Amino acid sequence: MADERTTGQPAQPGNVVVTVLFALLLLAPAVLALAGRAGVDADFIYHTEMRHPFHAPPPTSGALATGGWQRDFERQIADAFPLRRQVIERYDFAKYAWLHDIASNHVIAGADGWIFYRDEEGSYDDGTYDPTDTELAKLADLYKSRADWCARRGVVYVFALVPNKSTVYARFLPPRVRHVTPAAGERLIPLLRARGVRVADLRDALTRASLTGEVYSKGETHWNDAGAYVAYREIVGVLRSAGVRDTIVAKSIRSRLVWSDDADLDRLAGIASLVRNRVVTYEFPHHARRVSAQPYAHDELGDLFLRDAYERDDPHFPKAVVFGDSFTGALRVFLAEDFRRTVVLQHDIRKGIQFDRAAVEAEKPTVVIQELIERSLVYSAEFEP
Repeated sequence: MADERTTGQPAQPGNVVVTVLFALLLLAPAVLALAGRAGVDADFIYHTEMRHPFHAPPPTSGALATGGWQRDFERQIADAFPLRRQVIERYDFAKYAWLHDIASNHVIAGADGWIFYRDEEGSYDDGTYDPTDTELAKLADLYKSRADWCARRGVVYVFALVPNKSTVYARFLPPRVRHVTPAAGERLIPLLRARGVRVADLRDALTRASLTGEVYSKGETHWNDAGAYVAYREIVGVLRSAGVRDTIVAKSIRSRLVWSDDADLDRLAGIASLVRNRVVTYEFPHHARRVSAQPYAHDELGDLFLRDAYERDDPHFPKAVVFGDSFTGALRVFLAEDFRRTVVLQHDIRKGIQFDRAAVEAEKPTVVIQELIERSLVYSAEFEP
């Protein structure tokens, strides 16, 4: 009797379709490359893979002699491979949708669709960043020196520590992530207060608010307008003795939900173009207007900051200079309502300076607000002008 498994049997239609699709997937990039469609998607590589496109060194570097040119050539071709972005995004999405697993090493998948920033928040959650008491005391002295410098000029200084998303939403972290307590921020706050530094510790207020509504977004590292408003109220509360008042009428605020396809964590996870992120936004009557923020004369540090400025027509209001990171993006529109002039100097915490004395001396503000996200404390002691 003939073996029913002989190769003479006709192929099943399903197998033929799979084979054809697989062949097309292999051939399509090659055909596009031959058609001149190869190219590097630098934006995708930078924002999703957190690196710059690879550029092979010149042959004179010795690569030809050592044989490294083959590896360099392969890496350069791989970065310019046609359909590279589409293939990676669909693989990342399929892995997330079917297995609830994140392909990127930069992101942690939590419960109920929440995702977290592994690179920096993870260092607090797993105890990788565990500064000694001496290191934290040195950091407290740094902020104390800024507060004292401001006080000598009649300026009130307040330090506002923004909690990591994983601090506020620790309940959604995966079981394998051990949330270390007390965290560095919790240990730093008492040291600052003992030195007489005004502190707006935002952790408790944001954690309480998170129980009844979203103050951060599931696919974003940053707080939304609801979170920024909670922070604003806390900061203004600390500054009441300096004559700062909350001028935003609470009942005038209208909360809206919008959907974004550009959340930074979704982008890092490779699913931003396929998953939409829910964001809480606040609408309210604005009295402050945005104005040009000109550089200051003889300011050697000015180029290290992104400048923004707001004004409102009331000479009785105080003035403010705000130093901070990207979390000031949502915060500044609230703060601007309480000052006749608000200047925001946004720094890149990893590469730049947090504080600019020349800007304070030029503006002569009533208050200086120093905002900092908790995960960036690891960089704080490295830069002091």
